[in-house]
Amino acid sequence: PSIGIGTGDRFGNYIGGGASAFFSDMLGDELLGVAIQAQGELKDIGGQVVYGDLSDRLNWQVGAARVPTLFFQNGLVNEGGVDALVQRRWRIYSNTLSTQLSYPLSQTRRLEFGVSASRYDYDIEEDRFVLDEFGRIIGAERLDRPDLEPDAINLGQVSVAWVGDNTINGFVGPIRGGRFRFELEQAFLDESFVTAIADWRRYISPTRNLAFAVRGLHYGRYGGDLQSSSGGFSRTRAIQPLFLGYETLIRGYASESFTAEECVTGTPSTGSEALSCPVFDRLFGQRLGVVNLEARVPLLGVEQYGLIAFPFIPTEVGAFLDAGVAFDSTDDVDFSFDTSRDAQRIPVFSTGFTARMNLLGVLIMEAYYAYPFQRPDKGWHWGFN
Repeated sequence: PSIGIGTGDRFGNYIGGGASAFFSDMLGDELLGVAIQAQGELKDIGGQVVYGDLSDRLNWQVGAARVPTLFFQNGLVNEGGVDALVQRRWRIYSNTLSTQLSYPLSQTRRLEFGVSASRYDYDIEEDRFVLDEFGRIIGAERLDRPDLEPDAINLGQVSVAWVGDNTINGFVGPIRGGRFRFELEQAFLDESFVTAIADWRRYISPTRNLAFAVRGLHYGRYGGDLQSSSGGFSRTRAIQPLFLGYETLIRGYASESFTAEECVTGTPSTGSEALSCPVFDRLFGQRLGVVNLEARVPLLGVEQYGLIAFPFIPTEVGAFLDAGVAFDSTDDVDFSFDTSRDAQRIPVFSTGFTARMNLLGVLIMEAYYAYPFQRPDKGWHWGFN
């Protein structure tokens, strides 16, 4: 189970949560997973169920899911001389039926085949908060905006993947061996494009209490009308762009860490002002490339593995260097180390320190202190994962 509670100075309170359950027989031949989540309103309730059979060498599973995803857009408008703060809530409902086959070639290699059918529906609500001359809210109304909703999208997907994993794990992650995943997926029906994933990782331990981790990743969509050069979330694109700033890819560029002060104001040819944010927009694209380098030391552990014998909260510390780039097929990427905030398609880099801890054998939590080189106005800051 999980629950989250929040409060805001303008928009009131928030509560959300979820629960998941996992069942299997005594030998682990049959598996059943069930999850449900809720946030906001009744229309934000989602869930998933998966059943798998691992009794034979050819493993298979089937699943069904309805997952609502919520985005926010905020802005200030003036209509008839009256200022109003507008907040739009975009909901994308992902409804999916899927099946997957897995055939192990050895203890460390397997082939995977998948087939799925998905439908994406949209729902848009708008809250308008009327402001007086001092910026105080004096009125509010909620509107449905079906005029802004894109048409529903239907997608079929067929995939094949070659997967390998011979890693040896420490308390919070792998310390020896390697992993890889090479996958191709064809999407069809309302949109036609190919998704290619190449994810390669290697872990080396020259001594007992030191490990080096290396990762190279390419995640790209090819074919179809998938350009996203304007950056960010948009109702004009059926397939939303990928985001490079997730902490599992590049630390120091999380979306919630950006502020308006990092953006620049431009004046288009129309003469009206428009707000652009190159430091944020450059993180969106239909193709991603990522490289991660990390040195890891087990600080708290056991006598056989750890600098300090304290097995109750195993903790690993380290230093990292992350690099990545997001782009589209039409982009001319400038592969240079540029730290100016108005540069467009350039690679982004970050470095810093990280600490991961194992909480009760259930949760791996990471705290990091990162310096993002391509965010000159941000500098060193904390993040959590």
